[in-house]
Amino acid sequence: METQTEPLYFPSGDWFDEYERAIRADEQYARQAEGWGVDFDGDIVFEMTKMPIDDIDMDALPASLREQLDQYVRGGAGGDTTGYALLRLEDGDCLGAGLVEDPDAVDHGFLLSATMEQWKALLDREVGIIDGLMSAKFDLDGDMQKILQYTDSAQRLTEIAASIDADYVDEEFDG
Repeated sequence: METQTEPLYFPSGDWFDEYERAIRADEQYARQAEGWGVDFDGDIVFEMTKMPIDDIDMDALPASLREQLDQYVRGGAGGDTTGYALLRLEDGDCLGAGLVEDPDAVDHGFLLSATMEQWKALLDREVGIIDGLMSAKFDLDGDMQKILQYTDSAQRLTEIAASIDADYVDEEFDG
């Protein structure tokens, strides 16, 4: 097993690389998601709104994280900032995961949107994805019936994400 030398931060390209690796290695997810994205687009864009960029000490950030925030986070001052990531899923496999600049520039069947605080609550296991959708903490653009049909795999994706040992950029580099 590889030893991680640098900490992972959410959200970051490295975090999404690890998420892809963890999904691909998860046999339970592979079984539960069999058929997902077959005959329909199962790719999901994650929209992270109200990212607290103004609260981050940009000078303390590692250069690669600073570059990612500059490239992938859109918006202005005052907390009106948004970042996007793409999770490419098909038939129990993860075909890719990473940050994206523009959700309209990538094909996807679903867009899952929430504030950064709600994403952190999801990763901290304070809210489940289905409960988050039903309580409108998360918004979904896409076929909710498909998500409900694959509830177990959606919950497993959340469990996998929550199992990744990572720090939050805004908390670790609080300005």
